[in-house]
Amino acid sequence: MLKVALVGRPNVGKSSLFNVLLGYRRTIVFDEPGTTLDLIQEKVDWANLMLLDSQGIYGEGDSKVLHQILEAADVCLFMVDGITGMTPFDEWIARVIHVSQKPVLLVINKCESKRAFEESEFAKLKFKEYVTVSVSHRTNLSFIKEWCLAKAGTAEVAKEPFIKLTLIGRPNTGKSTLMNRLCKKEVSRVSPEALTTRDPVSHEFETEDGWVRIVDTAGMRRPRAKKGDIETFSIQATTRTIRESDVVFLLINCSEQITDQDMRLLGLLEREGRPAAILLNFWDILSAQEKKDYIENSDFRNYLSHFVTMPISGKTGLKIGELLPLAKKLVKQANKRIKTSKLNEIVEKIIQRNPPPNAGRGNFNILYASQVRVDPPTFVFFMNRKRNLPESYQKYIGGALKDSLGLKKQTIRVFFRGNERN
Repeated sequence: MLKVALVGRPNVGKSSLFNVLLGYRRTIVFDEPGTTLDLIQEKVDWANLMLLDSQGIYGEGDSKVLHQILEAADVCLFMVDGITGMTPFDEWIARVIHVSQKPVLLVINKCESKRAFEESEFAKLKFKEYVTVSVSHRTNLSFIKEWCLAKAGTAEVAKEPFIKLTLIGRPNTGKSTLMNRLCKKEVSRVSPEALTTRDPVSHEFETEDGWVRIVDTAGMRRPRAKKGDIETFSIQATTRTIRESDVVFLLINCSEQITDQDMRLLGLLEREGRPAAILLNFWDILSAQEKKDYIENSDFRNYLSHFVTMPISGKTGLKIGELLPLAKKLVKQANKRIKTSKLNEIVEKIIQRNPPPNAGRGNFNILYASQVRVDPPTFVFFMNRKRNLPESYQKYIGGALKDSLGLKKQTIRVFFRGNERN
């Protein structure tokens, strides 16, 4: 798959172009330099290529960042600002790109303005291929697509990820550190400052079972906290990323008290129904007594029985080697399908243990059950009547079915249908 990197100094329009080429709003776009802090990757649906959006390059102090971006890419879209004209930073970036010997298209943005410089102003950058565009006005962008398609013509066939794994959690629970551990390289920025990850940051690598794609999301603050535009978009992007995932790991900082935001994220996982596990990070810094108290006496203990839970340490690597096998297992469970005959045998035993309650002139009778979908496993129970079936009995059926199918700590959906006239 061809990897196309968008590079340039801050606020030349890289993230805007990224979103336009992708077809939807994937990265944050604001008039604030340095809004994009990490390397963002996303596959387009119109070609066999991956877009890479980079952080803004401020100067030679960002030499390491620029070299990493160019190393990850096959070709480069080098963006400059047609209104401000060429700057010493642009010249420095151009020199680094020339040394990399990557194919480059110089993209001169904001050329809709009468104040824009002539393209000859940028001839000093010595790039043979260039195009003048206005990303905000969507002009000349077809040329960029055609250039990318020509370069992608000789690229290898894309390999679909075997598992799409997303990391979520409130700020500074160790998501970026864990991301880097799993990828065995620094792909997400780690900082003691909260919310340094704003866009979902993704990285793909190959395992014995196939390709794995891991996404590190922005830390989600509690609802009552004051949020700016950037943080609001980060929350929306995180929710969308969860929905697109095969499996989700929720990181909890077990060295701190459980917060309402942790609980809100748990609710989000239950609502979305994605296969999920809770990772108790910073487990290594707890004493033996603190670990026991956390499991047995914390406010969080009631939720540990609802999700697969694993104590880890992103810093020391504790249990990190077990996470990808766990993700694989959770995905397999979420796609579990059971034959109708076997399902009804199980349901019959569940009903025998605890029959449906009486309802006025008659009883509730479950006629049969059927699995209608997977991921999450979803079951429909057809009855002689449905109205006034106690919620407690519906929960009993769902819980007993999860136990019988070996899905006790995973999400399933259970629905009841019947003749409403009875």
